[in-house]
Amino acid sequence: MPVPDDVSHGDIYHKLGSLEGKLEALLLSVGERREDINGLFARLRQVEHRVAWAMGAAVVISFLVPYLVNSIEFKSQADAPIHRQQQQH
Repeated sequence: MPVPDDVSHGDIYHKLGSLEGKLEALLLSVGERREDINGLFARLRQVEHRVAWAMGAAVVISFLVPYLVNSIEFKSQADAPIHRQQQQH
């Protein structure tokens, strides 16, 4: 017959204290990770904000560039006949 293990209240309290210590360490670790994750989310928000501004600037530039190119072409075409007329006289 196997001998039953004698487990005293002291053994139970010792194991319970060990588990509590491990649980506290785990909770502290989770808290630190949460701070790390919050920091990463803050950095991600900054990047998203900058990308949004860059996209807005790109849209504005994409509207302005064709307008400027067309106005420059229009001015150069408008000036061309005047130069030809002056050269003929």
